[in-house]
Amino acid sequence: MKNCKEILLLFTALGWSLVTGCSSIMTHSGPYQGYYSGAKANIGMLKDDQTGWFMKPLLTIDLPFSAFLDTLLLPYDYVRSDQDSSKQSPKHRIDQLDKKPIVILPVPEPGDHDT
Repeated sequence: MKNCKEILLLFTALGWSLVTGCSSIMTHSGPYQGYYSGAKANIGMLKDDQTGWFMKPLLTIDLPFSAFLDTLLLPYDYVRSDQDSSKQSPKHRIDQLDKKPIVILPVPEPGDHDT
């Protein structure tokens, strides 16, 4: 019976560790954003005046878990640090389009000869 309680405690702790660290999981699922990206995202949202009153306590609870998960993911971040993340980032591609606007030229219709 004691083993059953220990196994239940282990799975509960494992489940909570997978559920927490949401900011870290979200930032690591996209393009590379540097080291400790989840903790940086939490701190940035906590400092932002636009963050709602409901989110701030949740971010405060999530911050240590995201920092812990970011620490575990440091080797993964190190491997990803050499990659060019601009190819993966939709924001970067949109910014590049803004710098070089696409010009659509009219297609001449058949029989339309401008000489």
